[in-house]
Amino acid sequence: MGKSPTVHRRRLGSELRRLREVAGRTHREVAAHLDCSQGKISQIELGRVPVRTSDVRLMAEFYGAGAQLDSLIDLAQDSKQRGWWQQYPSTALRPGLQTYLGLETSAKAVSCFGSDPLPELLQTTDYTRALLTSDSQVFTDDEIAERLKVVTTRQQRLLGDQPLELWAVLDESALRRCVGGPGVMRQQLEHLVLLGYRRNVTIQVLPFRVGGHPLMGDRAAVFSFTDEADPQVVHLGDSANSRFLDKSADTADYLKAFEQVCTTALSPKDSSAFISSVADELPT
Repeated sequence: MGKSPTVHRRRLGSELRRLREVAGRTHREVAAHLDCSQGKISQIELGRVPVRTSDVRLMAEFYGAGAQLDSLIDLAQDSKQRGWWQQYPSTALRPGLQTYLGLETSAKAVSCFGSDPLPELLQTTDYTRALLTSDSQVFTDDEIAERLKVVTTRQQRLLGDQPLELWAVLDESALRRCVGGPGVMRQQLEHLVLLGYRRNVTIQVLPFRVGGHPLMGDRAAVFSFTDEADPQVVHLGDSANSRFLDKSADTADYLKAFEQVCTTALSPKDSSAFISSVADELPT
């Protein structure tokens, strides 16, 4: 899948913010220079919108950063590329998913924690279908088929010569929630055990007996990238309440919390045995 426009856009925004701060310019001054709103400058620096090359040129000149203009223009052009997910209709993507997919597509590694449901990268087709059919939103058969295609495409990142490194800490509740019935859930749990044998996938279980922990009530994912120019990004929440943090001051606490949860959770080997035991408890 390669680089995604999301990462290029965020890197461009971060660099433009840095250059503005070095130049001592305010959002108000830059907006006046570009004859636009301050909100637009903020959106550009947060990497939420594509940027016209003419605006990049004006901003670079205003910041006295002419020497960096060519690299900034390249980033602006790359940020306008279409992501693979844009071939699908909007009904195939849950709200707020596009930025998440952009980060996941370019990430070297993803670490995640949450209660039920299981992370989509780990789901079987039947488990995903069961979730979709139980959703409060009513999907047509075609919409379900399109959403399943998106999940399947995402899961391809776990394969190949340079697969995505996935570290998933699963709350016990995600294993106990019998989605789709005993047969579907047993197959799903067996799938988790098999995934755990892959060199690029680490699965840990956080059992109920652990009690409270620093990520209690949170659903979090950490995206790490090969290029040092791309800072780690923490995603919090779900499609209804989604936040992305990339400033070290904002991400530090969550990175520390994830490390603590990993330390508290069962080892990968013990987690595999635990998952198998839960599968054995399901009625045949």
